Amino acid sequence: MRSGQRTQNWLYCTLVGVLGLYASTYQTLVDRLAAHFGLDTRMIGVLLSVYAIGSLCSVLISGMLSDSLGKRRVVLCAALLMCLGLLCVSSSSTPAPLFVGLFFTGMGAGPCESVSSALLTDENPGASTRWMNISQMLFGVGAIVAPLAATWYLSRPGADASSALLLCAGAVFLCWAALTATSRGRLRRPEGARRELNLFSVLKSREFRLYALLIFVYLCYESVGPTYLRQLFLERGASEGTANLAISLFWAAMVVLRLVGAFMDGKELVCVRILSPLIAVGSALALLAPSDGLRLAGAVLYGFGCGPVWPMLFVLASRVFPERSGAAYATMMLFSVAGDSFAPAVLGSGVNNVNVTFILCGALSLVVAAGAWYAARRYGRSS
Repeated sequence: MRSGQRTQNWLYCTLVGVLGLYASTYQTLVDRLAAHFGLDTRMIGVLLSVYAIGSLCSVLISGMLSDSLGKRRVVLCAALLMCLGLLCVSSSSTPAPLFVGLFFTGMGAGPCESVSSALLTDENPGASTRWMNISQMLFGVGAIVAPLAATWYLSRPGADASSALLLCAGAVFLCWAALTATSRGRLRRPEGARRELNLFSVLKSREFRLYALLIFVYLCYESVGPTYLRQLFLERGASEGTANLAISLFWAAMVVLRLVGAFMDGKELVCVRILSPLIAVGSALALLAPSDGLRLAGAVLYGFGCGPVWPMLFVLASRVFPERSGAAYATMMLFSVAGDSFAPAVLGSGVNNVNVTFILCGALSLVVAAGAWYAARRYGRSS
């Protein structure tokens, strides 16, 4: 691999890591932002939704644009849009520009992740799984570091949520500047690019539809598990510190398995069908274990079960349409967002029972394992 290409790979992975840093920082600070603007508790959900809607809107068009105009162009524009959105948020003095800024931040963040992932796949055909897992590992590292960094930063005199988000804008801008500097001569329109593209044409493939369904199901238990893990521990009489430790162990376990997954090129479906049932084991241990120590082991197994599944399903989907990886990644991201939005409302708030929620999460993980087994038998992409 040329040194220039390796540098670009690491820069795209770093950008994804910064997205994890921002996402976790925003989740940590959203209540402070609401209080600063005099918004009540109900509006916190609206603040989260505005960002998600912006991301969803951009994902719908970024896949088509990246396949027709070029992925590097789309990533650079998206990163700049995210910077401008964060600047708008951090400089807001009334709620209106805050909502506008969050919408544009989401519009920039969506393509930054999905199109960067597609680029890593396109540029590294023999090592796509490795680079996808590295990028998602860095996303997890950013998500782990952000709450700790935010807590430290906000303890300093004069620090507030707006200035913390301004620092996030600075980190995104540095990635944009580095990518711009190293992309000279690479911002060409793809050869044979189609001017009229239908994002959902990739869904005509049965194999692709299977991976899209699996990523939807996976996001159902990946999004709900960490959210309700803390509640489960508190209901079992654990301390606040132990409940928070469970969340940290979940993320740490996921990061470790994504690092391991970086060396599993060609064994994606094997990993998915072996690791996914660990969710069921971890859920059972967390629910039934008589001690906090064993429940913490369940949290670790839950993290192991999530591990590299997300990036591996994306890589598998992109291999169905190698010439249209932008549309493939955008469609997969759309199903991811759908699962991420559906699960908290139905499996979480809708069920309103943490025990039933984890039983359902365990059952869904077995569905993903069965789907991976079927894909290996039916399509033979990895044994």
